[in-house]
Amino acid sequence: MRVLILLAGLCLMFGPRARAENEGESTYKAQCLKCHGEHGDGQGHAQMKIKPADLRSEAVQKKSDEELYSSIALGVGHKEYAHAFAERGLSRKQITEVVAFIRTFAQKR
Repeated sequence: MRVLILLAGLCLMFGPRARAENEGESTYKAQCLKCHGEHGDGQGHAQMKIKPADLRSEAVQKKSDEELYSSIALGVGHKEYAHAFAERGLSRKQITEVVAFIRTFAQKR
């Protein structure tokens, strides 16, 4: 019985995060992949004048979720290309899900 309760608790804790990652992957592929690349390594298309961030890097992964959210939603911290995806129509939920998906890149490095 205790094991069942523990498993239920783990599902409640990690289930929403896993769903957010899956939803975030879909938004990432539609909005971010062309610049940041399939693996988040910043190797999108070669003709870019700027170098997109390597989302797997320690510099990106050590940022708080709030910092990543502000960067994606509002362009905070971007000098050459401000994202401002909130102004382009992405919802708070979608951006939060992209942040959760970006966290998975640290595991794949």
